[in-house]
Amino acid sequence: MNEFLEFINQSRADVAQVIFLMLFSMGIALFLTIIFAGLYNLKFPNWLFFVLCPILVGTSFLIDDRFPLPVMLLLFISVFFFGIIGAIISGIRSSKEEKIEREKFNRKHNIPKTTLMQKVLGFLIVVGIFGAFILLAQTENLKLLFLLIPGFIIIKNIFFPSNKSRFMRLQSILPTSKVDAIAMGQVEIEGDLEEIEPIISPYFSKPCIGYFYKIEKESPRDDDGRTTYSTVFTECKTGKFKIKDETGSVTVDGEGLEFYFDRVDQQAGGKMRYSETYLKHNDYMFLIGNASSDNGTTIIQKGSSDAVFGIAVPRSISFRNKYKPLLDSFLVTLFFISILLIYIILN
Repeated sequence: MNEFLEFINQSRADVAQVIFLMLFSMGIALFLTIIFAGLYNLKFPNWLFFVLCPILVGTSFLIDDRFPLPVMLLLFISVFFFGIIGAIISGIRSSKEEKIEREKFNRKHNIPKTTLMQKVLGFLIVVGIFGAFILLAQTENLKLLFLLIPGFIIIKNIFFPSNKSRFMRLQSILPTSKVDAIAMGQVEIEGDLEEIEPIISPYFSKPCIGYFYKIEKESPRDDDGRTTYSTVFTECKTGKFKIKDETGSVTVDGEGLEFYFDRVDQQAGGKMRYSETYLKHNDYMFLIGNASSDNGTTIIQKGSSDAVFGIAVPRSISFRNKYKPLLDSFLVTLFFISILLIYIILN
């Protein structure tokens, strides 16, 4: 360090070197202009640093011919210093702006805040995962991850199935009822929809029996340059309607009805993409719900809070029922092959 300071102190610049340093400082001026305008959001004349930097170098030469090189070093270091500080400030500012926009979005769409209990539970799950990984690493048993990961997946699918999985499992068990022979309790109906109380979709203002509304935010492009989206909000709402077959029709209270089919009827947007899927008059659909009596009139609605209440396209259900046994056989075979490979790896 002392040798470097001694070199700086003994270095003397001549006129040609000063001119070169003044020209070189223009490059530093370009970086400083970008940093202060982009990261700090400051408003100033674009020529400011292109004048200031050469003046500092030239003035330092007039004061003492040993000063130009230290001044250039300080200007060079200032690029990194102000760049790092600016990046931190810009990150904090962007985080605050994003938080404000997210809160506005949540208020607009009535999205509840994450509770303290949910935050604590999420934190404990993350800590548990890292703790398990560290414990396995310390005991040199990382190979057990090959058993733990499939185990978690199996336990999740068996004991915590998704609503769609429960719907698909139930439809394979329940017999399809005719409207004129509906029994009270969980029923399966297939037929055309009839509109009773039309509702208006939130984005495209489309009158319909029901809608599934989704807002997606554009994510950074993947390695192949493809644009991907992440879902930030969904809403499913259905009014009252009827479903009819050749034997008659029955009223359905659509509150809490879930859509189990992949279809997009209208879509628009760029950075934020808005999609809507509709239940429309004369749609031929497959429905599972709870049949009950309302003053002597049969009505299908959602039963308990965890009861299955969903609607799907019959064609996709038929396709699934046809090929599901083959898929199950394949998955069972794949599972046992995986267990065999894991056993070989662990031993």
